[in-house]
Amino acid sequence: MTSYQVYLVGGAVRDALLNIPVVDRDWVVTGATPEQLEQQGYQQVGKQFPVFLNPKSKEEYALARKEKKQGAGYTGFICDFSPDISLEEDLERRDLTINAIAKTQDGNFIDPFNGQQDLKNRLFRHVSDAFVEDPLRVLRVARFAARFHNLDFKIAPETMSLMKTISDSGELSTLSAERVWKELEKALNTKHSDVFFLVLQEAKALKKLFPEFVWSNYSDKNPLEKQVNLTPAQRWAILTKDTPLTQLDQLHQHIRTPNQFKTLAEQVRGFLENQTIPMNAPDWENWLMSVNAIKKPQPFILLIEVLSHLTNSEQKDWQALRDAIAIINAASLMKQGFAGAELGQALKQARIDTLDKMLTPLIN
Repeated sequence: MTSYQVYLVGGAVRDALLNIPVVDRDWVVTGATPEQLEQQGYQQVGKQFPVFLNPKSKEEYALARKEKKQGAGYTGFICDFSPDISLEEDLERRDLTINAIAKTQDGNFIDPFNGQQDLKNRLFRHVSDAFVEDPLRVLRVARFAARFHNLDFKIAPETMSLMKTISDSGELSTLSAERVWKELEKALNTKHSDVFFLVLQEAKALKKLFPEFVWSNYSDKNPLEKQVNLTPAQRWAILTKDTPLTQLDQLHQHIRTPNQFKTLAEQVRGFLENQTIPMNAPDWENWLMSVNAIKKPQPFILLIEVLSHLTNSEQKDWQALRDAIAIINAASLMKQGFAGAELGQALKQARIDTLDKMLTPLIN
């Protein structure tokens, strides 16, 4: 195996040129067969097309390939990965020019689609008209827009036009819930995850991908940007705060949202939909117990960080209510002779009495 060539490609090259820390490195190999890589100790990890793990670094090495659209959706491609496929042909199948730059082992850039210039111009531009063949690219561009929003990237008008063409084609419906969630979760890991939805809205894809989602444009008062330490689940809870609870439940089923995202978002929306501050002590007690505030203190902190922000109140006041009833236990009441159902009622009343003493100087 002497004629093969190895190139660093994609996000690693892009991020290095943007002076962003490179997390993952992907490589393309030209002039090689799967058998040759396996003889070198590489382990194949992809069935549809040959991607191999380097035996030492465990980084992904993919044979250069071309793709031909044969069926519907983002899986409807036939891959050709013969050894005579050139690097340029491999780069041409990629989504955006900024992701179609390669770097040789001696440090030279191969950039047939002017991706470096688009990086300088802060422009997301499609590589070729084959862009429209893969509906997943609508989500990917939206996700890149969220990730690089602070660098002032814009989507080229002709690329947005192709994104709208994809939306109109009906092919977005071929995307699996798992694939949609994977792109959404990556967007939620960015500070400007609301931009993900703004781009989908402009591309006429939002209602087709998330039909139950009620979108509020936060461009004038972005709570996501101000709350820099939010977790992805907290960002999701803020973004879905205007989606009615019944629709939110349907949305979570539709995109198969993981429990930690689902629970927090539904608790936030449930409070906004069903409770109004100020509340009396019995209502506070009912709510605190309904969200397992005592038994699950860490999820409760995530919840009140969001709710205190959305209700313009102090997080410490919410925490104080929880802490006050957390120290109430059954032992002292049992000594007073309470048992069974009466013990449960006595515990509840003790919590209510404690909250009632606290409410006037706090959230009320």
